Amino acid sequence: STSPKPAVEDTSALVRARSGHEITWLGDGGEEEARRQVTALLRQDLTLSSAVRVALLANRNLQSLYDELGISQADLVQAGLLKNPTLGATYDFPLDGTRPGFQIAFVTDLVQLFTLGSRKTIARTALEGTKYRVAGEVLRHVYEVKAAYFAVQAAQQTFSMRQIVREAAQAAVELARRQHEAGTINDLDLANEEALFAQISTEFRRSQADLATSRERLTRLLGVWGADAGWKVTANLADLPEQEPATEHLESKAIATRYDLAAAHKDVQVVSYALALAKNTRWTGAVDAGVDFHREAEGVRLLGPTVAVQLPLFDQGQAVIARVEAQLRQVRNREGALAVDIRSEVRELVARLQVARGVVDDYQRNLVPVRERVVTLSQQQYDAMLLGVFQLLAAKQNEINTYRELIDALRDYWTLRAELEWKVGGNFGLERSSTSGATPPPVKVTPQPASGEHPHEHHTP
Repeated sequence: STSPKPAVEDTSALVRARSGHEITWLGDGGEEEARRQVTALLRQDLTLSSAVRVALLANRNLQSLYDELGISQADLVQAGLLKNPTLGATYDFPLDGTRPGFQIAFVTDLVQLFTLGSRKTIARTALEGTKYRVAGEVLRHVYEVKAAYFAVQAAQQTFSMRQIVREAAQAAVELARRQHEAGTINDLDLANEEALFAQISTEFRRSQADLATSRERLTRLLGVWGADAGWKVTANLADLPEQEPATEHLESKAIATRYDLAAAHKDVQVVSYALALAKNTRWTGAVDAGVDFHREAEGVRLLGPTVAVQLPLFDQGQAVIARVEAQLRQVRNREGALAVDIRSEVRELVARLQVARGVVDDYQRNLVPVRERVVTLSQQQYDAMLLGVFQLLAAKQNEINTYRELIDALRDYWTLRAELEWKVGGNFGLERSSTSGATPPPVKVTPQPASGEHPHEHHTP
């Protein structure tokens, strides 16, 4: 059958074994059902798992990738077909007044009969390699969706941080202007506060751009548009898991499970089979055999076999064999280089993941608590009129900047973990949805009264 559906089902099983998700091929008329599922998923808040599912349903680049399976399946069918036989006829017009003669020949190539099994083996192995290659590309896309999802979460949280900072800075500059009018601060102090507010406003606008960029990248990976592009992500980045996955045998696991390496091995097999076929048929060339019927001018009718053999006088297949031998060396070297790269990538990601976890842990255990304590002490001193409002707002801004850095560290950690999951070919349980507590509480500032002001007339968030 030329239908790629069995190959798609096999590829879907490969993807499911590594990611827990299945692929959906829309070539058999399932677009309406896929659209219904996508709409239902996007009506709810987008989770990590549902984002991956939407991409596997809606992304057109993945659908075009699945057509590689159809091409390989068609090549397999073609390899199992015999060439159509040739029917030839000649009609002889006599020049001496005798009866005309004619000849009919029905011939086919015999070599294709003997090489049919080899050609099917080559095409079948190529189809297996295509399955692995497509599955590997799907897993790469799954990783990109996860990384983009984490980037959106981080961008949204950073945007919220910037909003709080901007509100605090706006309150500070408004207070500074009132105090400047009352004569309690000089021109330089006012200029510093206005410059700080302008800088913070610029950072806030940049965070808006970062959020828009991260959303659009995820939208492209999802493959949605129009009203579907208004999806929402409300969950914050997850906190660190209690334990990391075991890393002792990740290199060997990656070598055993990486689909791109399996596809590279299939490429070696395909070229090996092609080389054997080229060597086995180098002296035969084309051998046409069939039945010949002809009637001579005298009226004699003859029927018998006909054979035409291509003589390998000039071309003994040496160029074809040399080419395939070079291709075999090439694919073997690519397979070996990929295996070396895989081991190195896994070791690198393991080291980076450990460092990233340590960075997040330092922020959560040390930096964030210290900044929170600084704000608490500053608030107490401010309430006792021992500290100015600007110092309190600066302490709060430093605290929020630390939270933002914690968000970036968490994003980097989860992105690295998703990449390691992809590179190893396993599932480390990224689908769980816990929420980080990296959201600072707002600080309420009651400014110290300027000249002629009541202490509770102005309240700054």
